[in-house]
Amino acid sequence: MRFSKWSFLLALLVPAGMVQAQTAIPAGTSHYTVLQGDKTVGSSEYTVTPTTAGYTIASHGDLHLEKFSYDFHNTQNLDHMLNLVSDRITGTVNGSPVTFTVNADPTGRQFNINVNAKGNDTQNTVDRHQHLALLPDLDAAGYMLLTRIGLENPAVSWALIPKETGLLVPTVYQRDASVRGRLDGREMDVEHTTVTVSAQNAISVELYSTPDGRLLEADLPEQNFFVVQDGFKLINRPKYTAPRSPEENAPPPQQ
Repeated sequence: MRFSKWSFLLALLVPAGMVQAQTAIPAGTSHYTVLQGDKTVGSSEYTVTPTTAGYTIASHGDLHLEKFSYDFHNTQNLDHMLNLVSDRITGTVNGSPVTFTVNADPTGRQFNINVNAKGNDTQNTVDRHQHLALLPDLDAAGYMLLTRIGLENPAVSWALIPKETGLLVPTVYQRDASVRGRLDGREMDVEHTTVTVSAQNAISVELYSTPDGRLLEADLPEQNFFVVQDGFKLINRPKYTAPRSPEENAPPPQQ
């Protein structure tokens, strides 16, 4: 669903408490360990700070493999409906600095994207949509926002991936059977949602959370990465099913 000026006027008219009913994020910090198989290879952490305009979410993470290293700091500003307003990512990939910035244009209908990598500046413009999550690699904040969007069960949803000059791709949510997990030694029911990202060369993100949307774990089966909140352990991990082909899993219609 693309933004229009009417959606912003409506947001101004609706009381803040009503706007936040489904999507409010509690303030605070959450820390996650990044695993490849059963080996710790990095970490990810985010801090949510409510603001008068909505939320600021600051996150950072790192990944250290034998032939690859990656670290980032990400600061994104969202409105009360969790719509992305602006974002700035700074990081290094194998020691090379990269900066990726996103800002909504004055009309509120598009994002202006600027990328600095290997000493070169590039720009891009993509449509701005509701139910959109920014998804840097292994950023727990992005997976948390996917979880929150999934609570709304939107018919149309998107991901903005900060690669190349910014890739805008559709996402499809599927609610799966609940599983069992253990948090700080206490066994509990855990919600399971599969998010299929992109219509071509699709990948899946397996989200495990509490019923109110607290992210406990995000799995990327194709890459064998697991982003796990400290103190949590999944007891009965479901058997992974690869995403369907692009022909079977067509992108959601634009609105």
